[in-house]
Amino acid sequence: MSGQEHNPQPDASGTPDASGTPSQDSAPDASGTPSQDSLQDPPVSRGQLKGQRAAAARDLKRQAALEAHQRGVVRRVPMTAGLAGAGVVVLVAAAVTAGTLVPPATPEVDGRAAPAALNAVPVRSVCAGPPRLPAGAEEGTDTQFSPVSTSAVSRVTSVLLSDLAGRFPGSSISTLESAENGDSGGGAEPVDLTESQPEEVQQGDPATAGADGVPVRESGVDHLQSPGGEAGEATAVTVEPIGGQAMPSDVVSLYSATDGDLAGTDASSCLAPAHEQWVTGMTTTVGSTSILVLSNPSASASTVDLTLYGADGPVEAPGTAGLVLAPGQTRSIVLGGMAPDEEHLAVQVRAQGGAVGATAQQHRLFGITPGGVEIIQPTSNPSQSAVMPGLVVPNRAVTEEIVGQDGYEQAGPALSIAAPTSAATAEITVSGPDGTVELPEGGLVDIGAGSTVRFPLDGLDHGVYTVTVSADAPVAASARGLSGQAGEPVDFSSVSAVDSLGLERLVARPENTTANLVLYSAEGGAVEITPVSADGSLGESRVQELGPESTRALSFADLAGGEGAVPAGALLETVEGQLHAAVDVRGAQGISAYPVVPQQQQVSGVPVRVGY
Repeated sequence: MSGQEHNPQPDASGTPDASGTPSQDSAPDASGTPSQDSLQDPPVSRGQLKGQRAAAARDLKRQAALEAHQRGVVRRVPMTAGLAGAGVVVLVAAAVTAGTLVPPATPEVDGRAAPAALNAVPVRSVCAGPPRLPAGAEEGTDTQFSPVSTSAVSRVTSVLLSDLAGRFPGSSISTLESAENGDSGGGAEPVDLTESQPEEVQQGDPATAGADGVPVRESGVDHLQSPGGEAGEATAVTVEPIGGQAMPSDVVSLYSATDGDLAGTDASSCLAPAHEQWVTGMTTTVGSTSILVLSNPSASASTVDLTLYGADGPVEAPGTAGLVLAPGQTRSIVLGGMAPDEEHLAVQVRAQGGAVGATAQQHRLFGITPGGVEIIQPTSNPSQSAVMPGLVVPNRAVTEEIVGQDGYEQAGPALSIAAPTSAATAEITVSGPDGTVELPEGGLVDIGAGSTVRFPLDGLDHGVYTVTVSADAPVAASARGLSGQAGEPVDFSSVSAVDSLGLERLVARPENTTANLVLYSAEGGAVEITPVSADGSLGESRVQELGPESTRALSFADLAGGEGAVPAGALLETVEGQLHAAVDVRGAQGISAYPVVPQQQQVSGVPVRVGY
């Protein structure tokens, strides 16, 4: 707008008229629109005219308020003041006149959204409890549990890094209480793993060096036996921030047993709770037991709704809506009671209120022979692509011998895919150390809307692979590995789809296991790997390059260069490209795998827009 913005102007005498208002020549008319003279030049658009009118109206309101204030001041002056009172009136009149000569300043407001700083909050993750046998499942979907195998061992390994001043974040672990045992929630008192830091250390500025001016970074490793107590409950691990930031940390759980129906090995990553999760690849056929475990580690109650998808489409079942979990409470649900005789079941878990953790315990019996145990962890939310690194399979001849046994027809390595919203055609690719490998069954599969399919991976040679899915509609997927021999107990591994690593990720290795760090990159890339020792030191870093569509399995024992003890973990820093990672674990009782999900991000603020 030109210099004739709609500000009150004086009349020819340089003062307001007798009414104390600006002269009619420049003031808006009774309708609130500018006079004809003020609209002569330049032409304005309807939007500009609307803005001008609004500005003029605000100016009039400010002027009226100023005049009312000044009149009040004049009335309060005593008439006996004589010349002094007259002087006051003159000053007031001058002030009013000045207010009409100088346009009132419009406040400058930045309408852009800006982050409002928030205090850093602790990072919380949920660790699945060890597999257990259900008892009384026929009475409903909730279940009581009998004791685990007499030889079963469960432990948790926690790995933390300090900041650059050598200060470790405070961390603790607490046992969640089971709703099936009549517990009302709240959880047990947490047990400290590392001492809590003062509030000013947690929320202050990040450190760049130690007291001597030299940056120092150390690791802290803890091992806990039977963290969920005798009942084997799920646990929650909390790690406090330092310097307003989340410190690199990771926690994994390990289960192994040599006897009983639950003989086998499982290693699981402790994952952040969420308001939406997908768990795929469960089996509820005869001889198989799938138990969905929901855990609420938050301080708020949570209401959970389940949506089930099977081979013939969505599964309608009672008891899937409005499941309430108190703070610090877990609930176990036998999926066979909701969706019986499903070979590849998928479940969407949606929570309102507190975020929850969701896993599925799966175990099988082939007649009286144990068929392994696994904790199925959430997979990536549905999208048009899914990446599953860490699939371990025996050689082709061994697989054929196992699946050739009576009742073992569906025991081979396989991929489970769900298309929850619409029908999809998916292309499956399997990649090894030298790139993609040919699949005997081809690589295309159709999935009906709201249904699931199983795609066999029987024709692979012994090795570690990455399975990728590309589809023309959103899908959720997970893979299943196999170990063992025909005529002997077998074990399975559940391989979840995982998002790319991000810039930095700390990975823990389960204690007393042989484990491989499995890396994959679709376009090729590189990652810097620093071994983390149990004694608190960080080893020498190395850069691992990956070719396009190649999978590399790196033994944790080799990460230390063959010197000293096997590292308790590794720090991964992406150098180039997008990488996906998992850990495959092997023990005397079988195999397992867990995804390396991106590091939980610390929320530092929420966007706030200022305006009027």
